[in-house]
Amino acid sequence: MFGIKSKINDGMLYLLNDMVENQVANAKKELSELPEENIERREFLTAQIAAYETQLKSFKEDIEKQLSEKFQFSVEELYAMYGQYDRKYISIEFHKFSESAAKFGRNIGGVLTYYKKEREALEDAISKENVPRTNGLVKIDCSKHEKLSDEQKKELIENGFVSGDIYEVLASDFPVAKSYNQTGIKEIPNTITVNVDPTDFDPNRAYLWLYGQRIKNGDILIEDEISKFCGLSLYLQPGSENYDYVKENGFDENGQRLPKVRFFELEAKLYATDITKEELLEFNEILQARKVERIEAIKKEIKRSTNKSLEQFQEEYPDIYSELQKSRVQFETESLEYHEVVTPIYWDYEGFLHIYLRHCDELAIEGHFENKTKFQYTQKDIKRILKIAIEDLKPKINEKLKEGKDFRIYGDRSLYFNGNHYSLHILADGRVAAFHPMENPTE
Repeated sequence: MFGIKSKINDGMLYLLNDMVENQVANAKKELSELPEENIERREFLTAQIAAYETQLKSFKEDIEKQLSEKFQFSVEELYAMYGQYDRKYISIEFHKFSESAAKFGRNIGGVLTYYKKEREALEDAISKENVPRTNGLVKIDCSKHEKLSDEQKKELIENGFVSGDIYEVLASDFPVAKSYNQTGIKEIPNTITVNVDPTDFDPNRAYLWLYGQRIKNGDILIEDEISKFCGLSLYLQPGSENYDYVKENGFDENGQRLPKVRFFELEAKLYATDITKEELLEFNEILQARKVERIEAIKKEIKRSTNKSLEQFQEEYPDIYSELQKSRVQFETESLEYHEVVTPIYWDYEGFLHIYLRHCDELAIEGHFENKTKFQYTQKDIKRILKIAIEDLKPKINEKLKEGKDFRIYGDRSLYFNGNHYSLHILADGRVAAFHPMENPTE
């Protein structure tokens, strides 16, 4: 342009072009507002516009010719520089005359995303001595980009843009670590540990307040949460048996407390050391009934996983058996996500056993499922990973639950987080039925 030879990788390739376009726009505006009798000025502006537009046309043709012969960024290079690192945010500027710039604007920002098979293929490609250079489609999650429409965001994450359309990529120089194919136990990224003094903290009053706020906000509670709210209310708020919500959800047609409601009421009394001998006997009876129910669930899962009886399992795996006995007492059915979802997404004891016995390395057992994939996290972190997965997939989960259908994600479309792909199955009522990683990295 104006005798200056430009190359597609020049640092300020489009600066002069943008300035000239702005000059043309201003000249056209002035010309449209200029009186007809101002002939001299009109002739000057007309000639200026024609000259500038000739330069602009020549520049565009030259850039398009160069881009037809070569490109700056390949699919493999984008993966090697950015995509292989977890949640690496990048800002992209497209070539001005490219198809991507026309569809999405010249600038977008987000995180590159890949299906499972794509990531595996790219890992193989960048490991070769001669890395190929492919001008192809690359997907990107631009959900945080405010200037893009929902349709554009969907197009970018489902189909992507052409890598060769990129003019420039900007990214932070913060240290990055690759977690894909990493072996051993992992830490959840960006974890901050906060030590809290539990002195004088009453968890039952905290639960009562939390569930009360959710009810006021119109949120849906799962059955166990409703029972717990009613049970805690009956003990901690005398007279609450007259509240409409408690009357409707805490008693049967004969006016008797529902078994689960009574369980949580007595549990709160026991915690507060305010329980009579008669109530303690009643509480033990309820615990015994729950014990029988949960032992049956353990037997069922052990049978499916090992084809062993509970007695055989106890003898061969005493440590795992001990952990199961702890879980039988300590586990509580709970919502894992309830904010902005069609129905609360929760797990119960059956789902807990299915996930932990088959896929928790600390509870690894032999049998039908000894070769199942294992979580690369400690037992206490698996619940957090599940909640992260649900949060990431919330929009897709909602779509299915609105239709009254199960949500499933697996195979090539599985969720990727911190170096692992995950399969997730949620039933139409919100219950987590299965969750597990899809690979076992080895040295």
